[in-house]
Formats: sequence, C-alpha cells, structure tokens
Amino acid sequence: MSKTVEAALNKNPWTTKTIDSLILNQSPALARYERLVHAFTTREGGNSPSPVNNFNLGRHLDTSQSRADAAANRAKLCRCLGLEVEKLSVPAQVHSPLVLVADERTDYAGVDGLVTNTIGKPLLLHFADCVPVMIFDPVTHVLCIVHAGWKGTAGAIAANGVKLLQSEFGAKAKNMVAAVGPAIGSCCYPTGTEVAEKLRQTVPSCEALFIERDGQVCPDLKGINALQLLESGVGEVDVSELCTCCNPQTFYSHRHSGGQTGRQGAIAALA
Repeated sequence: MSKTVEAALNKNPWTTKTIDSLILNQSPALARYERLVHAFTTREGGNSPSPVNNFNLGRHLDTSQSRADAAANRAKLCRCLGLEVEKLSVPAQVHSPLVLVADERTDYAGVDGLVTNTIGKPLLLHFADCVPVMIFDPVTHVLCIVHAGWKGTAGAIAANGVKLLQSEFGAKAKNMVAAVGPAIGSCCYPTGTEVAEKLRQTVPSCEALFIERDGQVCPDLKGINALQLLESGVGEVDVSELCTCCNPQTFYSHRHSGGQTGRQGAIAALA
C-alpha cells in the first residue's frame, strides 16, 4: 500500500468547542491558522423542533416556521464565530460536482461547492451523512468548501475545488491544507454495485477504500475524498474519525433517521 493511500485511510480525533451552547468540531490542521475561522456544527445547541431537533441549519422543510428557525440558527452560528450573517453565502446543493466562485448573488442553485478570496465572507454548506470538505491555502489566502455525497465524490468535486482555487486565484496545491469532516463511515455505508463502481473509477486500483461486508460493498467516502485531494497534490489532509451515522445523538444522519432529519453545517471565512 502506498504512503498516499495510507494517508487517505488515516482518521484523526478533532477538537470540540462549546460556544453559547453550540457544540462545534474543528480540524486541528486548520485551527493552526489565525486568519481562518472555521467550524463543523453538530445537532446540539439550538431549539429546533422534532424531527430536526436541536440545531438545524437547513431550509429543506418547506414551512415558514422551519425556514425562520434555520435562519435564526444561522444567525446564532455566525454570531458565535464573530462573522456577519448578512455576508453569508449558502448554495442550494443538489449532489452535483459543480464548484463556483462566491460573489454577491443570493441564489446558488445547483451548486455543491464555493470558493472565495474575500475576507469576512462566510461560506456555509449543509450535511447529513455526506462528506464536508474544506480546503485552505494560507499562502494565497483562499478558501473552498464542498459537499461530497456519493454523486459529488464520483464527480471528483473535491478535486474540482482544488482546480478552481488554482485557476482563479493562482493557488498551489502543495500549499493547501484540507479537512474532511464528520460524515458517514464505511462502517455504516453499504451500497449497491453501480454506486461502488462509479466511486472506484475515481480512485482506480485502491481496494483498501472499499470494504465488503455481508455481501455488500461499503465505500470509505471520507477516504476516497482524501485520496482525491492528495492525488491532486494537496499538501496536507486531515480526516475526522467521526461517523455521523454512528453518532445520531450528536449529528444529523439521513441514513440512521430514514431521511427525516436536519442538517449540520460546515462554515468558514477568511480573516
């Protein structure tokens, strides 16, 4: 097994912070940088009603009360991190491989990743088992966040984020530091043959990322994204050990709940 694959398979403990009742996870690799504010939220710290209790950030439930509640939670999150909620960019994710530069628009329909070089502009994406990926270049001071479900992972969305940082801002992959956040692990993710094959095509000859259990293939989505980042030349990748499906009391999990659940967030801003 190559050192690159070993690095992709490696999972690390992350730091947990409590701010005004919010329980937040942070990547130690990204926390080294004072000019980056970042957090991966949990379901703890709010007052959202069931089935999205307690700190839901998503607006996927089509009721005025749920949308108002999510807006209030987003405002609390920004306040706790010292960010301006009015400057927040939130894409309407659809499991695509599309990554765009964040600008002044309020509608990012069909976008699953954003990049920015604007100081003080927070990016927020939502998750409930899918893989959150943050990429930061401390040299050119640019940031990317992507939402990588199996479809986005099969479309190499994390690598697309790296490419956009390079083409738009002149960033170099070797200077980038990436964090792959809490998401469903291979322990809880049996998939069909078609899904497994599409994922295999993005990391050929790497069976270590595909575990067979009870006759089904269980891909390591976090590890696949980490390997895509490392193969793109990213200098450091920090992968969280936490599985959202194994920890439904802490995280929203689409698979554990049968689809009736809220959304946690990955939020970051340049300082």
